[in-house]
Amino acid sequence: MIPQSTINEAIRRLVKAYNPLQIYLCGDYAWGSPNEESSFDLLLIVESSNERVIKRGYLAFEALLGLGIPHNVVVFTKEEFDKYAQDQKSNTYEIKTRGKILYARD
Repeated sequence: MIPQSTINEAIRRLVKAYNPLQIYLCGDYAWGSPNEESSFDLLLIVESSNERVIKRGYLAFEALLGLGIPHNVVVFTKEEFDKYAQDQKSNTYEIKTRGKILYARD
């Protein structure tokens, strides 16, 4: 299990790096069944980006370096998130409906 203090530090670093609109927790930690092998799965929503989705996570890798936690971070624009979250069969829909919001910009 990842200590709450480490989770808080991860969120702080990601907010500093991305200035996201929201950060969702998903996967085992959100669904309530984490174990020692669970990764810390996050979906960040940013206003816009000119980068491809696959490349947007590189900054998260750098931001979380040294925390010693296994993680997966996906970064969507608000437009992408809203579009994908409409498909009830998508992971994005599940994250929107079952995920936990760890951060929301005022």
